[in-house]
Amino acid sequence: MTYRAIALTLLTVLALSACADDQTIRKRDVGIVAGAAGGAIAGGAIGGNDPAGRVMGTLAGAIIGGAVGGYLGSVWDDYDRRQAASALENNRDYRATTWRNPNTGRESTMQPVRTYYDQGAPCREYTQTVIIDGRKETVRGTACRQADGTWRINN
Repeated sequence: MTYRAIALTLLTVLALSACADDQTIRKRDVGIVAGAAGGAIAGGAIGGNDPAGRVMGTLAGAIIGGAVGGYLGSVWDDYDRRQAASALENNRDYRATTWRNPNTGRESTMQPVRTYYDQGAPCREYTQTVIIDGRKETVRGTACRQADGTWRINN
């Protein structure tokens, strides 16, 4: 079984499980599927030419990507995504932007920490902090600006 077949099987299972009991799709579940897809693709590429390395890379990437995507999907809505994108687009490295989501009451901070270019596209390493029920959760990742001007989280 190739890494593509494994990734497709895993993503199909995740997609089918993304429906709530009332058959609506939840943001957390969309985040899991999107994160797993991106992680599987990146992991397969990182696995190199060795078939076993590709399979392991694909599986590890899908699991890690799904976990991060599910986390962000569960706590972020469109307001948070716009605020984070604005910070990635406009802030200098190490300049944080903090906001409180009027819909959820959650406080978030986005701080770009390093800017670089990947195939001509600007990318930013960042630290993101979300306060949920008084608990501070911090995630580090990388996002790159797409051709349409949106920012895509890579990991």
